[in-house]
Amino acid sequence: MKTLSIIDGSGFMFRARYAFPPLLNAAGQNQNVVYGTLRMLLKLINESADYFVIARDSPTKTKRHEQYQDYKANRKKMEDEFKVQIPLLRELINELQIPNIAAPGYEADDIIATLTKKFQKKSDLMIQVISSDKDLKQLLNENVVVTDPLKNLTTRTPDFEKEFGFPPTSIVDYLALLGDSADNIKGVSGIGAKKASDLIQKYHTIENIYQNLEFLSPDLKNKLKEGENDAIFSKKLIELLEVPELESTSLESLALNIDFQKWEKILIEKRGFKGIKKTFDELKKKYTQPQQLGLF
Repeated sequence: MKTLSIIDGSGFMFRARYAFPPLLNAAGQNQNVVYGTLRMLLKLINESADYFVIARDSPTKTKRHEQYQDYKANRKKMEDEFKVQIPLLRELINELQIPNIAAPGYEADDIIATLTKKFQKKSDLMIQVISSDKDLKQLLNENVVVTDPLKNLTTRTPDFEKEFGFPPTSIVDYLALLGDSADNIKGVSGIGAKKASDLIQKYHTIENIYQNLEFLSPDLKNKLKEGENDAIFSKKLIELLEVPELESTSLESLALNIDFQKWEKILIEKRGFKGIKKTFDELKKKYTQPQQLGLF
């Protein structure tokens, strides 16, 4: 069975920002995010990937920001030292011809979801979503796993159901009740993880919960009534969107074929990333017939 690895590019960049110390090039520019991200990507490619794509956030305002101006407003402002490395990393990824996708108005999560749903019915393909975002676990099924690179933990559907007590698709409704502080999504005030889990296990969806308020305790009923608009709106924000621009994307366009001579020249000779040579050499040994990597 072949593997399609779909990478949360934004998550990788932020991880590299704090995981790798400053690394200056000949011009005195810090490139630790560029170096760290490439190092992690090479490790992933070396582990397992027949098809490979990096999902990127839209450089413009997203549809969720248009709906809710405070979406992710609690996050720290991006540091200039980090911000200036984003186009440098994008330039390098394109130079290496590693498949990467961004779409105006959509987040990386939406791209990941669209590609996953597009290819998940192929019986000879396993899809590995690589991200620390818990809302992406709604994509889990027998052909889709989610790997958290921070914890080095791969979650499958049975693992999820054992932990939460409900199917992966219900995490949208669970988070709509609980809220998601990482994205500044409110949820229902006064509803904690245990109560949210109990409600989803019994009623499965936000809509069904509100159709059965009469069977709940007065206190819980009042909390849910007061937070009804927040719950419904939170669910709308958490649901992953389909990206129409990806309709024509083929699996073959994401095939991972590497021109090792070109990569070595770019990464080690031109960029001076000597620290990745060991990983690069290991990757080179894995492939016996280097080819030019195709653009998607």
